[in-house]
Amino acid sequence: MHKQPASDGFFELIEKKSRFITYCKKVSQPAEFKEFLNLLKKQYPDARHFCYGFRIGRLSQAQRGFSDDGEPSGTAGMPILNVIDHSEYSDVAIIVVRYFGGTKLGTGGLARAYSEAASQVLKSMTWVDYEAKQIIQLQCNFQQEHQLRYLIKQLAGEIISIEYSLQVEISISLAEDCDLSTLNLYRIDHGDD
Repeated sequence: MHKQPASDGFFELIEKKSRFITYCKKVSQPAEFKEFLNLLKKQYPDARHFCYGFRIGRLSQAQRGFSDDGEPSGTAGMPILNVIDHSEYSDVAIIVVRYFGGTKLGTGGLARAYSEAASQVLKSMTWVDYEAKQIIQLQCNFQQEHQLRYLIKQLAGEIISIEYSLQVEISISLAEDCDLSTLNLYRIDHGDD
């Protein structure tokens, strides 16, 4: 289980007149991240750097990415990603739009500024627990429906839909790591477990 954004985040850091305009948003696939990046590039067409870090998916198998976007190697994207990696957050992207203020910060100063911007934007946000779900299909006779509903409730399952035809077909959502052994008799989609 991990936490994901319940709101978008914004933070602006001024360091020696350089502006680090920081946005954070929930993204659940790389295409959503690209849309987010393109939107900011349109919003700030005169900015020189769009540095970012993102993590998508379960913490154990997350897709990760980062970019220094023209800043010295290792001074922007990796510090942003490190802040994300050292958190319990996923399905999150941080993009820092930087305007140069005329005074060089040096590699250490840049890394600290990007890291600080990422850390502050994460603190500014609201987060919700995310638990991976699985959807399974069940089928029973009419007289078994009450028993099946009881089993679903015991597993904290959520009924998505019910169809009544010759039998009762129920589609449910459950935690991904739920023990399904009590439902095996009713399953239509026996998956690979």
